[in-house]
Amino acid sequence: MIQNAQFSTAHAKARPARRDASEISPELERRWFEFDRNAVLRQIELAQGAIGENANELEMVAVEGVFEKSLADELSRTSRSLCAIAQELSALHGLVAQASGYPKADKKRA
Repeated sequence: MIQNAQFSTAHAKARPARRDASEISPELERRWFEFDRNAVLRQIELAQGAIGENANELEMVAVEGVFEKSLADELSRTSRSLCAIAQELSALHGLVAQASGYPKADKKRA
């Protein structure tokens, strides 16, 4: 199976903590948002690609008849489940891509 996909995390140190929205220019906030959104999109793409490739490989092994029928059937079911997850990630990717900015801070968050 494909194991070369590496996931990375963005650290909070990438930008200073937000103290007061009035201290941050809209342009800077837009740049931060674009950075965050692009990081999330890359993570979704990596996960989707790895899951999709492995789902295809599982299905190919199932079809080749390498294992007994009951195990091959389970590989096929798992492959279909992984394909469904990849589709969910695709939908999530679309939602993240359409996001337009940080949520408004109506309440103070912990």
